[in-house]
Amino acid sequence: MCALTPRYRDDFDREGESTAWRAPDGRRFLISGTDQGYALRSPDDWESDDEVEFEADVNGKVYFRGEPVGWKIPASVLRQTS
Repeated sequence: MCALTPRYRDDFDREGESTAWRAPDGRRFLISGTDQGYALRSPDDWESDDEVEFEADVNGKVYFRGEPVGWKIPASVLRQTS
């Protein structure tokens, strides 16, 4: 059985893949690359056009609505995100 990686189209209509990551509080996020870093969405919100509430900078530091939450996505996870 093959696991499917959710795909997405960015603001420039480029196709990419997401990477799954479990946050320290147990929530699961799908991470996709952006021009400024990364967008984090729950699997339920993946297809939503709503504003992204969780984001990470290029170093993996996670923010909720622009405020740091004290989490950092490991570099090994970020390397998997296209």
